[in-house]
Amino acid sequence: MSQIQLNFDEISLLAYKFEPKLLFIYTDMEINNNFINATNPFNPTIIYDEDQENPSVSQNLAQSRRDFDSRNLEVKVLGGDGLLNEDTGSRCSVGFWAKSFSREDFSIVTAGHCYASGEYSYYPWGSTNSSGLLIGPMIFDLNDHYDFGIISLNYESVVPTFSIRNTDADQYTELIITGGAPVSNHNVHICKSGYTTHLTCGRVYGLNGIALGNESEVMLYNLIITDFVSDYGDSGGSAFSFVSPQDLHSVVVNDKIFKELDERDRYYELYLGK
Repeated sequence: MSQIQLNFDEISLLAYKFEPKLLFIYTDMEINNNFINATNPFNPTIIYDEDQENPSVSQNLAQSRRDFDSRNLEVKVLGGDGLLNEDTGSRCSVGFWAKSFSREDFSIVTAGHCYASGEYSYYPWGSTNSSGLLIGPMIFDLNDHYDFGIISLNYESVVPTFSIRNTDADQYTELIITGGAPVSNHNVHICKSGYTTHLTCGRVYGLNGIALGNESEVMLYNLIITDFVSDYGDSGGSAFSFVSPQDLHSVVVNDKIFKELDERDRYYELYLGK
């Protein structure tokens, strides 16, 4: 495993040096596992990374909630809903709601490459025109090394929620976010909800992936490589996994973003309705 990591690091350095365009780099664990299985007759000792020793995350489903509709607002914005920039007409999707530690202000987490000046508004699934329900501007964005942005809630047009939209389904049309945890295993089930392709699911192919874009010196790190369907307009949407196969109403979102925000002196926490 250490040799695989060394090879990955060397390839990453070459990519940083030569700056190829439109390239993804990741370790395909299916191929890697095929190799491990082929060596089983020789009884090798496999040494795993320490972070993989306990990949399971305890879920505490008994959480206190409060109904944010107490402000008498009507329109709830869920993870996976659309976001429309009123100035440029560009579209992205809501990841999830967060609140700041200092003043408990609410914000939407989405993709940093969605940044444009001006106000963002709520853009329901299937919309072709602006709803006129303003949310606010993107007050923080990153689009190099990491890709995320923060849209501040500056208006009382919409209501923050701790749910993800799944309204194409007959059941579980709103999936309840019960917590956050980084994705730590390969080949696990993962889903996303976004404006364009709605809710789709797939498998995790690789962790800590690297993407090189069209523009010079733009590289994204620590990507989760999956095979779920997505398209333009889905960017920033909720990435999540179900709490268990027996509970298709409760989900956990990938919350790695908060560590990166902390390192940039911006302190937020996942909004869980309490």
